[in-house]
Amino acid sequence: MHANLSECDEEHGMSAVDLFSAALRIGNAIQEMCKTMVNHRKEELCSILGLYALQNIALVSSESKHQNIQSTCGSVVLQYSKLLMFCGFTYLGLLTGNDVTSATTKLSKEEDDNFLDCFSFAMDGASLVVVWTSMHDDMSKYAGAEFESALKEVQDNCIRKWEAINMFRYVLSSVNYSWAIKSHSLDLLLTLVDDKCSEETNDHVDFPCSTQIFAILKAIERVMIAAPDTLMRKKAFSALKRVISVVPSTQRFDILQALIENSMFPSLTAILLDLVKNEVLRESRRADQVNGSDRSQDSGESPPWASQVLELVELILRPPEGGPPCLRDHSEEVLSALNLLRLILIIDSRGSRSAKMLRDEKIRAVYSEWLLPLRSVVTGIQSELEKDGGDDENQMACLLNPVQLVLHRCIELVEEKMKVLFISDQWLCGVKYYLCHT
Repeated sequence: MHANLSECDEEHGMSAVDLFSAALRIGNAIQEMCKTMVNHRKEELCSILGLYALQNIALVSSESKHQNIQSTCGSVVLQYSKLLMFCGFTYLGLLTGNDVTSATTKLSKEEDDNFLDCFSFAMDGASLVVVWTSMHDDMSKYAGAEFESALKEVQDNCIRKWEAINMFRYVLSSVNYSWAIKSHSLDLLLTLVDDKCSEETNDHVDFPCSTQIFAILKAIERVMIAAPDTLMRKKAFSALKRVISVVPSTQRFDILQALIENSMFPSLTAILLDLVKNEVLRESRRADQVNGSDRSQDSGESPPWASQVLELVELILRPPEGGPPCLRDHSEEVLSALNLLRLILIIDSRGSRSAKMLRDEKIRAVYSEWLLPLRSVVTGIQSELEKDGGDDENQMACLLNPVQLVLHRCIELVEEKMKVLFISDQWLCGVKYYLCHT
């Protein structure tokens, strides 16, 4: 079926429908066989039928991009959903993927390792059943209260919620499914990820590993980048922020750092740096609240996230390939990096928290290796723009102005810190001289 569907195009949509019908008849025949079996053999065949249904749901969904058979696809998925319910699959198990894992475990046999390769899209199918149920009226009516109950159970349980979040990566990262399906996937994701899975419970919950969190966020990123309309891109961005907000604080900066280091698009990098800035602000306020209530907690140590954040700023302002960044192509991410640096400088200069993040050597490196070379680039571009007039030059000037403003503010803040360091050095030298001569 997979091989034949790849040869069907929009003009031959009904050929695809004929394939769907033939595959469904095979499923119905397997169902009749299940009714005649008992005990272990019945369980095993029901698992096969369930995975067969999920595989076909994924294949049918890949054809829903063709508008002329979209409603037919929904009807076929409904029939396969009935087979799933017959096999003992539940909406909760489909949401979390646990029913698929259970079925594949029952069928795992050392002497037939290739058998499960027949069901390589089963996880896609499980996620797609849930999406079709939310977007297709007949499927929603069929599911009834059980589907709503499954959604509520996932919302109220952090472990189940993360299992469900992880499942959405199969649909969102694939090029096989329509934007309509992906849009409804984002709607469901936003419904599931709310504020109930709070920071207070993070230390007591087994969260997925960083690679799984990274995978779902990269899948959402793909929608942000490639979605055909602004509304859907905004929806994907909301989903990205919502998922990041429920990542444990101990992993959040690691995840954001990995996303930025693997970003290929300057605009996306800028967005991620803005998210880092928001996290820095939140962590700083939290630390201020702790220190305000208990001064003994202010150990004078740099916060754990400081080195990571400074590494990210350096990655943009002093790229690994050498030299200052190319402002013509990377002005957005440079502006975001400068705004992040400005926030760090402001936080680092406040009261008892002064000079925790930027020590003597680091502040001099920031000044001489990050900011001054960038100022030279800005000055050079300004000179070019003054000589050449035109639409492109005016557009570049609009991009350059906010960079210049924030850059100058960062330089001012760094120079103020360097003056303090110079005065401190002078005072320390004076004290040493006095002690040596008395």
